[in-house]
Amino acid sequence: MMSREELLKNYPNIMALLEDDIDETRYLVVVDPNVEEEADEADVFDPTEYNWMVFFPERIKEALGEELFLKLPERVNSLDIVEDFLDDGDDLFGILTQADEETITKRVLEILDDLAKEVKDA
Repeated sequence: MMSREELLKNYPNIMALLEDDIDETRYLVVVDPNVEEEADEADVFDPTEYNWMVFFPERIKEALGEELFLKLPERVNSLDIVEDFLDDGDDLFGILTQADEETITKRVLEILDDLAKEVKDA
């Protein structure tokens, strides 16, 4: 987990767009293992096909704006760590990767920071 100071240092563009005192990566992107559960809701993605789920909180969509937010699926899919990708069309992605949670989170945060730079430069 990164501290607020680390987030500000490593991802200054996305952090500058957010007014909240963000101190956890989960406020920027949620990366969770996709495992079978016994809940009433069926798994969104088959865990054997997509072993991680990536979700973006509403604050990210608001910060980037609709146009840049819509670039996220393509950018996440193009990461060299992603073997297979599924966009459910609802701000939730399924990915197949051998990477761990920390690596996935850092790589996705890099994408968010690049997109946030486009907002700042516009």
